[in-house]
Amino acid sequence: MARGQMEIFGLVIIVILVAVGLLFAVTIITKTPVSEEQKIKVTMQAKNFLNTALGTSIPECGNRELRQVLQDCALAGVENGRWIGAGECGDGKNSCEKVQEFLSLMLRDTFGAWGKNYDLFMKNSQAVELIHLAEGSCAGEREGASRPEVVRSNFYVTVTLHLCS
Repeated sequence: MARGQMEIFGLVIIVILVAVGLLFAVTIITKTPVSEEQKIKVTMQAKNFLNTALGTSIPECGNRELRQVLQDCALAGVENGRWIGAGECGDGKNSCEKVQEFLSLMLRDTFGAWGKNYDLFMKNSQAVELIHLAEGSCAGEREGASRPEVVRSNFYVTVTLHLCS
């Protein structure tokens, strides 16, 4: 009698272990990772944003495109964390301030309005490296795009936008 009870108890434990294992396997299988399609979509959003933003005209700067104002900013100097020698727009702001203000507004009104975290930064010029716009944390997984903007022959700045999950 005791031996029969032990066998039934053993079978119950095996059934419980199999059930827990199956539950664990189903949980892992149904957990959907970020698909490649989603990553491509986010990368395209970043590329499209950069293309559109850099091609947008700024009325206060003589209707020059943002890329032209950015080129002017890239040639400016930096002293004590401030821009010096940057061209001035019609509203009294220099080209670097205008780039920063314009990109901040566009990022806030698009990705900020959608509740997405972002990180925009530029490299290869001391003046443009002072422009860093971010919303939320980008510590986790992120997708984005980089775009080189030619300032003059053999001199370009890289504009990078990361969209964070």
